[in-house]
Amino acid sequence: MLSMSVFSAMAQRVIASLTSCLRSQFKLARARAFLWAVAFLGGAALTLAGGALKADSGQQLLGSEADWQQSPIGQFETQGQPLTASQLAASTEGEGEEAASDDAAGVEEDVADGDEAEGDEEELSEEDVLLDAEQTHEALFGESRYPSAATCGTCHPKQYSEWAVSQHSYVQLSPVYMAINNFLNFSTSSSMGDFCLRCHNQVGANLGESPFISNLERHPTSREGITCVVCHRISKAYNKASGRIALEEGGLLEPVFGPEGQKELDRVLADDSYRVVTEEDAVGRKIHTESKKFEPIQTSTFCGTCHDVTLFNGFRLEEAFSEYRVSPAAARGTTCQDCHMGKVQGVESEYEIGPAAMVGDVPTKDRRLASHFFSGPDYSVIHPGIFPHNAEAQQMASLEEWLQFDHEAGWGTDEFEDNVADDYEFPERWVAADDRYDAREILNYQFERLELAREKRLEVLRNGYGLGEITVEQDDSDGISFDVEVKNLTDGHNVPTGFTGERVVWLEVTVTDQEGNAVFKSGDRDPNGDLKDLHSLYVHNGDLPEDEFLFSLQSKFVVTQGRGGEREAVIPIPYTITALPIVRPTTLSLIFSGEPTTERNHRKGIEPLGNRIANYKVDGDALTGKGPYTATVRLNAQMVPVNLIAAVQRVGFDYNMSAREIADAIVAGADTLWEKTLTFTGGGSQQQSQLPAASDDEGESSPQGSTRIDQVGPSGG
Repeated sequence: MLSMSVFSAMAQRVIASLTSCLRSQFKLARARAFLWAVAFLGGAALTLAGGALKADSGQQLLGSEADWQQSPIGQFETQGQPLTASQLAASTEGEGEEAASDDAAGVEEDVADGDEAEGDEEELSEEDVLLDAEQTHEALFGESRYPSAATCGTCHPKQYSEWAVSQHSYVQLSPVYMAINNFLNFSTSSSMGDFCLRCHNQVGANLGESPFISNLERHPTSREGITCVVCHRISKAYNKASGRIALEEGGLLEPVFGPEGQKELDRVLADDSYRVVTEEDAVGRKIHTESKKFEPIQTSTFCGTCHDVTLFNGFRLEEAFSEYRVSPAAARGTTCQDCHMGKVQGVESEYEIGPAAMVGDVPTKDRRLASHFFSGPDYSVIHPGIFPHNAEAQQMASLEEWLQFDHEAGWGTDEFEDNVADDYEFPERWVAADDRYDAREILNYQFERLELAREKRLEVLRNGYGLGEITVEQDDSDGISFDVEVKNLTDGHNVPTGFTGERVVWLEVTVTDQEGNAVFKSGDRDPNGDLKDLHSLYVHNGDLPEDEFLFSLQSKFVVTQGRGGEREAVIPIPYTITALPIVRPTTLSLIFSGEPTTERNHRKGIEPLGNRIANYKVDGDALTGKGPYTATVRLNAQMVPVNLIAAVQRVGFDYNMSAREIADAIVAGADTLWEKTLTFTGGGSQQQSQLPAASDDEGESSPQGSTRIDQVGPSGG
């Protein structure tokens, strides 16, 4: 069997040769596309050759910390980091081969000849200088094509501060998304290509970036996901295109597209108090020279470009826009923007009024302002130095350096710094205590922003989900039986909506006796943090029974088996009778079926203004005789199930994160939306108790019949 070092060198030579050949024979875009596929398959082969991939598609995460740490969360060479296309395509000449060989073999040798070692360091330093120069040039070139949000934030600080904590700004940074994208390509012979990238990262798609590379290697604007230019540099109505859109290229001075047009910009350009310039070589505050009115940006169809996702085989992955089109909200003319860009997240509300820009310290004229929070069910699981986006944090340290800053250990706090040992080893960037204190000050602000994002997330979720009436069917010595109503409070789309196969919204129900002993539980978690449905590894292995009363609104993906039957799957890979699974364009009309024959989405959401009833029954044998009994009912929400992390872990996670880290962060971010308690007296009567409804910032009370919980940790476990 080939050694790891020999295989690595061979793979790198092949990629280098392909690069040279393709660049001379094809257009750059085609070359890049071909290289993405080759690099990814080469990475998989490299892994298999080295024996690093130890699990098949049925690999399971176990419950203990040790089992998680031993699981194959990172299949590539170094510390679980995904292998990148640029690493595969690196030159193999000179010291590159030696370094690759030594690293792969795990060899650590002292260099006997000091002069030789010094020469190697000088040569490496020269390579680093050339690499830094190339990266700087690429950054400047990218900024001239697609300006960063931080650049826009100079004159639009309000919009930037809202966007910086939004889900639009997180979509590309998410290690969960990155792992799903890489796993889908890994499992479909790379035939998915850039399908996910083109909605999560239009700048990266337009720049021709590989879908597979780490965010640490991407252009700064590319890492911003749905950034300013993604919406405001679109000049055509693409309708439902699943994100396949072209952005207008150009630097800061080039035109932008928005709802208002040129009138106010002309006034600013003519007013000397703003002190702006519109020439590239001029000294002063540069702004865009034209603001073109673009009517589609105010329509729901504009949102549907990405929020209706249909694969090229006909699989309907997300249908938020399709749901909206047949909703009562659409019938009366309410748009997506009216509910999701107004003062209150998730309900039709008025817009703020104020200046659209602050040019220096001089505001523009007041106008209608749209919110750019774009709140939703996701939340950050990455280092707070990286997200939320923060220009000051970006100036202080690189992403790699922020990942080295151990904020959980207390770096930059008096408690830590006053007691740190003299021989404590810090990374080079964080050796100085003053730098650690400065970094901590930035992170304290970041934590405030993350809490604001959580408040906005709860706002939109609580405006979408309601906990209705609890109806008692039985309350005697033979048992307890009751029904719980869950409601969709919005009339704009289903709940959940979007990528419903990820969204976990469920009822957690606990019945206790007078002494606090639990006599019934449903909606509690297994040791991995999953609900106890068929996707729980503990249920799958037979270690725990399935939760027969579980009420969950998470959709389930269903795939077709080889003999015609169907089964649920965490990730819907269209396995076929051919040797390699490939996502193929459908050859059949799907007008009547609406889904391809290989896979479908079994949705369990609630239609606009609809409801679902959950039934619960406690057998008399389970009662302890120590009544009265109290039922606590919580409606909880979590962005993704832990079993999804288990399913995609084989391709590794960005930022060198482990599956355990991400799973813990997902569970910790879960929230209780509503809570009710109910007392069973055992004599046929019952009393429903409610905590006082809390008022939000707008002074509106919670819907009648529900209890608002503002400070609550993740439920279950």
